Amino acid sequence: MKTTKTMWVMLIALLTATSCSETETEIDPEPGSGGQVSLGITPNLKVDAGTKASTKSVVNGDLITYTDYNAAPGLGVVVTNSDVTGWYTPDGTEYTGHHVWYMGDETGKNWISIKEKKDTYKLTKEAPYYLTETVGKVYAYYPYDATNTFSSSIGNEFDLKIPVKVLATGSIDASTNNAKKYWKSSGGGGGTWTSRLAANDVKLSEATEKDYLYFFASEGRYVNNGRAKGQTPFDPEGGATNNDTKNPGYLINLDMNHGLAMVSFRVYDGGHLSDNAVTFNEFVIQNHTVGDNLLTTGDGKMALSNGAITENTTTGSVTRTISNYTLMRQIDEGGSQGENAFIASGSQVTGQVVSRSVSSLVYPVTFGDNQIDVVITLQEQGKQAVDYTVTLPGYEWTAGANCVYTFSAGRNKLTLMDVTVQEWQDDDQPDIPL
Repeated sequence: MKTTKTMWVMLIALLTATSCSETETEIDPEPGSGGQVSLGITPNLKVDAGTKASTKSVVNGDLITYTDYNAAPGLGVVVTNSDVTGWYTPDGTEYTGHHVWYMGDETGKNWISIKEKKDTYKLTKEAPYYLTETVGKVYAYYPYDATNTFSSSIGNEFDLKIPVKVLATGSIDASTNNAKKYWKSSGGGGGTWTSRLAANDVKLSEATEKDYLYFFASEGRYVNNGRAKGQTPFDPEGGATNNDTKNPGYLINLDMNHGLAMVSFRVYDGGHLSDNAVTFNEFVIQNHTVGDNLLTTGDGKMALSNGAITENTTTGSVTRTISNYTLMRQIDEGGSQGENAFIASGSQVTGQVVSRSVSSLVYPVTFGDNQIDVVITLQEQGKQAVDYTVTLPGYEWTAGANCVYTFSAGRNKLTLMDVTVQEWQDDDQPDIPL
């Protein structure tokens, strides 16, 4: 008689694996593959996720949450044999293949393998992926896409790739104030600069672009049912042992890394640009010289083994039109601060801190001086829009890093003030005067 033990654990942490919990039905399996044991995964996602994951895959925070279950994509898990020359054969499961769909609840926890969605997470039936004593390897990606197909024959792990895409054009609604601090009014016309609301800790970007993640496997990829003959039975209390090539067990920690880079822009009036409202209408990232092909967009392929992206050969610019972005204005001591005006105060209140940022995903790229331009379009109330072109200093936009550029706009020019790297891992650049 077969017994079933269903192990599914989803605790989403930022960088490293954390402790596992388990849900069991019936009793522990007998040794050997007769006792069915399902693949249990704990994604430890190095990923910005947040509440807007329901409409897009560019995410913010350390949990993949959603507000619309039907729109949430979930994780794709691919299982091969131990030497990655063929697919894993599961044990008496609804799954007959190697491509497994995992969904979590709206809080980013309690993930289960499924075959189809119902109207809600609670109504969706789990379809466990049962492992045998044979050892296999796990690869994973986000967001899951049922149309992703893999060749019936595998030569090595580098054959495992999924389509990826960087959008050349798009639009961003910047009505949410995601600045690190906002002006909180108080009685009598006063107020204070206050840390942003948790609900506003989001990346403002094109709603349809996708943030592709891959399983980095820093702790190994091997799995089986933990009952290989001649081996000590796997003990789940000890946690995942996915570097064990003989009897790794059925738990695996998925440390998911970003495959793309992110570039973000903040703009503020730091030099008495205007006494009127000024809006940030568009940014264009482009190659500095016609014929340069450093910056690319369009379709590519991402390797599930290491996140390497190939075939992204379309030379082109990245353009985003922006709505609802009014520049913060830096004013002198004695002036009246408010929703769109601030007085600089050391490192606590600066143009960087009080300005919202807008973002775009790009393919990772290394560039030198005079190779990448950014065109910032500003418009003073009642006047024509003005383009400011800035040639960026040489840099490397790395996968998983959000390179944040802050532009200080004055009457004469747009000046880049700083560049630094922070989860994504935000990479704040020095302010650049316009």
